[in-house]
Amino acid sequence: MTGKKCGGYITVYLALTLGIILSFITTMLAGARNRTVRFQTECVTDIGLESIFAEYHREMLKQYGLLYIDSSYGSGSGSEEAVKSHLLRYMNLNFDTASEGRGWRDLTACHADNASLEEVALSSDKGGQVLDYQINRYMSVKYGPGSLPPLNEELGDPYGLIGEYDGYHSRREAFREEVYSIIEDYNRSLPPDKEPFNISNPADAVEDLNKSNALFYALGEIDGSDFNSTHTDTLISHRSYKTGAGLKADQSLPDGSELKTVIIDYIYDKCGYYDHEKDDSELKCEVEYILERNASDKENIEEIAEKIFKMRYVVNMSYLLSSGSKRAEAMALAEEATSIIGLPELTEAVGYTILFAWGYAESAKELRILFDGNGLPAAKNDLNWNTPLEQIVDFKAHLNEYADPGGSLDYKAFLDGFLSVKGTEDINFGLMDVMEMDIRRTPGNSGFKMDDQIYQLSADINVSGDFGYGCSIKRFYSYE
Repeated sequence: MTGKKCGGYITVYLALTLGIILSFITTMLAGARNRTVRFQTECVTDIGLESIFAEYHREMLKQYGLLYIDSSYGSGSGSEEAVKSHLLRYMNLNFDTASEGRGWRDLTACHADNASLEEVALSSDKGGQVLDYQINRYMSVKYGPGSLPPLNEELGDPYGLIGEYDGYHSRREAFREEVYSIIEDYNRSLPPDKEPFNISNPADAVEDLNKSNALFYALGEIDGSDFNSTHTDTLISHRSYKTGAGLKADQSLPDGSELKTVIIDYIYDKCGYYDHEKDDSELKCEVEYILERNASDKENIEEIAEKIFKMRYVVNMSYLLSSGSKRAEAMALAEEATSIIGLPELTEAVGYTILFAWGYAESAKELRILFDGNGLPAAKNDLNWNTPLEQIVDFKAHLNEYADPGGSLDYKAFLDGFLSVKGTEDINFGLMDVMEMDIRRTPGNSGFKMDDQIYQLSADINVSGDFGYGCSIKRFYSYE
């Protein structure tokens, strides 16, 4: 039987092509693995960042409607390292898809090695601009754009009561001192055996006005236990604080008065003030604290009452000095007083001291009217004047004797005025103080700090795989 020879062409062909096919397959697998590493890294990075942003501070959201990552995580000492640790942990939990003991590994076997945080925006950055930005967004969502009410403008002209009342008050005081100097000059000109002329009336107290007087006029005899107090040395406006990157270039705030209107409206939405206290707050009068920054309600109300007194003193003296009927009453009383002692040349000076006393007494009574929950008129006239001339000597006994003046300027209107002339940064830090003191009252938040609160950040992350593949990725995340 004759044997046949088999050709080796097919075997050689397969040998030649198999190497090419295997190279192609392994190249495809490597490319698929490399692309998978990139895709998986993107997905896991997003999951990790969403996870740390989901760890927003619950009390900030509950009490103030704002979202922040608390970089202290309740420890009272915030740091970017803590945030990075949380981010890497969440990422590696999602990378680790193979459980121990299964005997197989996934296609990528990736893990996040390290991360750096950039563009970290803290709530207190740039004088609280980051806080303002989120407040503006919160109020726009709650009320809708352009729906916020305007500030009360009745505190403006004709008396310059917003921002300039100190100047007006000083000019009135200069005139009063000029009047008193006339009497003093007369007394200095008297011979030694002549008894000096002495006039004593409530106007003397204006020169030595102190807070306790203003507080008494406003509230009468009060029990100190009615007020709350706190320690301010650890609050953000009284200590050094961390700074971050602030807002990005494309994150803009409303201009000037529009932004301030939003912030002030937010303050009234979230903070208490006299006779409108917030439950479970460290201080009862939080708006007053924002304005004055003293450690107790009593001190803050005292300073507010003193400012209102000065403002109303300007209004009342402006009216008295321009009212023919009131000037005639005062001058008639002065003429009677000076004629008795034979000094008619002092009639005009004494008349003016009576007018100043009268304006002082009316201003004290108006404080009581205001703190009783009533409104005051922007301008005075004969119909809304409350203090008869005969009450000026013992005016303190008549503070509760008034008709309803029917004015539109209530206590909140004056707070509006004070807030409207206060710098936005000052308002922000007072508000952040209030946030800190109130949140520290809640369980687990005794070390809460506003400069630990992160609004947005950029994360630069390095990822590697056990098969030699890896990549870097950068993501920006925000609560916006």
